[in-house]
Amino acid sequence: MITIMITIVTMIMKSMNNYLKNLNKEIESAIVQEIKKQAEILKTPIISTEGINLLIQLIRIGNYGKVLEIGSAIGYSAIMMALNTRCRVTTIEKNEDSFNLAKQNIARANLAGRIDLILGDALEVEVKGLYDLIFIDAAKAQYLKFFDRYKNNLKSGGIIVCDNLLFHGMVGNQESVEQKRIKSLVKKIDDFNHALIDFVDFDTYIYEIGDGMSISIKK
Repeated sequence: MITIMITIVTMIMKSMNNYLKNLNKEIESAIVQEIKKQAEILKTPIISTEGINLLIQLIRIGNYGKVLEIGSAIGYSAIMMALNTRCRVTTIEKNEDSFNLAKQNIARANLAGRIDLILGDALEVEVKGLYDLIFIDAAKAQYLKFFDRYKNNLKSGGIIVCDNLLFHGMVGNQESVEQKRIKSLVKKIDDFNHALIDFVDFDTYIYEIGDGMSISIKK
């Protein structure tokens, strides 16, 4: 009986997701669609459609002008934020190959004047100034360190958004994870989630959007 109910709920949720995808307005340009295809070919993880749309709406609602991104990958999320809002994005990428692709994609999107791309380890590079929104989407095992390092670069009332906090559903179902390396990573994400909720300087809620996204508002 429980299995049947789960199957029915899954089918309903899938149907609702398809309904919303068809209902919501498409905000992707031709260049963005090409970058998504590039990510698929290269097997480069990028933020979900629901996730990037949430980020864009947050920037619009807050009328945010400065965004800091930890983890550029090939530039998809930075480009989407810059294309669909008036913000300026500073984004950091450690992998040189990804950095070079991001640089090319940003140039192709004619956004080199509004996206500042930094090559380096986000735990080592020096970033000055205050930002309205910080988006963390890099090495999952280092999320707590990223958060601690950059929270002082956030304006009072600003927000920090973190992605991939459910890690393909494994965080809420750790007993099913068998590989030792993956199990260790999932445990670190779970530890971060609990620490995130408990930070006294932030009001945080974790949403079941994409692969799990948090919004932390600085008090």
